[in-house]
Amino acid sequence: MQPLTSRAWQERLLDVYGAVLTDHQREACRLHLHEDWSFTELAEHFTCTRSGAHDLVRRALAQLEHFEDRLGHAAELDRRDRIEAGLRARLTTPAVGA
Repeated sequence: MQPLTSRAWQERLLDVYGAVLTDHQREACRLHLHEDWSFTELAEHFTCTRSGAHDLVRRALAQLEHFEDRLGHAAELDRRDRIEAGLRARLTTPAVGA
């Protein structure tokens, strides 16, 4: 299994720690990361400037990184996912000499 890309890592952080964000921050991150909305689209939706939308997402992602630095839950999930992928690969690979 490949390491998570930056975007995938941000999505993982949102999935793990999203509940600690405000509803406003969580919705902005969800739309930006999961729905691939641009900052212009976010600005229209939240009736703010494009830079305001960018700052909203940036601050929320910084909070998510802060929680990950302190708690490490997302990294632990990533580690477990890699182990599971390795075990699944071993189960589907025929044994040598069988």
